[in-house]
Amino acid sequence: MVTTQAGATEPDWSGYYARRADRPPRELLLRAHATYEQGGRGPGEAVDLGCGDGADTGWLLRHGWSVTAVDASPACEPYVRLNAGDYTDRLDLVVADVADVDLPDADLVVAFFSLPFVAPERFDDVWERVRAAVQPGGVLAVVLFGDRDSWAAEHPEMTFHTRAAVESRLTGLDVVELTEDERDGASDVGPKHWHVFEVVARAL
Repeated sequence: MVTTQAGATEPDWSGYYARRADRPPRELLLRAHATYEQGGRGPGEAVDLGCGDGADTGWLLRHGWSVTAVDASPACEPYVRLNAGDYTDRLDLVVADVADVDLPDADLVVAFFSLPFVAPERFDDVWERVRAAVQPGGVLAVVLFGDRDSWAAEHPEMTFHTRAAVESRLTGLDVVELTEDERDGASDVGPKHWHVFEVVARAL
């Protein structure tokens, strides 16, 4: 199934997705999945916010999950379906901005490099809805941008966090992992200084 939300438009991401569609799943996804399995429950409902090329969505589907995959760009669809393979019966692809979509209840919610693109004035509301979607015993795995990321000075329309702000947002969750990474490196648009927080937390 594909749901398209009116107004969910983005630049043409086709080339970006084509370069990455056969990548392995992110290590953070594998760690979040391992955390979920420690609870002794089998695969359930997952949400992949900013699913992009669909590699992480495909991995979840192959491991028994039903996945609501959300991305703002319609260009994601062929790549998500390619990675879904024979498991499209358990895929709900929603073309919508992650800030606008109604999130279903889920056992696992992952948001890798999508939440930083939510505008600062909307972030609190979006974050509360993301947290509320994770059911008790479920797992939340996200990447947030730190305030020393080089994009912080260039993109006031994005959201960046201090470590204290990240820790405050995690209040009330069982934080399994909070990793801060800061380094110079490359991005798809050129060199940048990365400052990111990787989070794995369990809903109580």
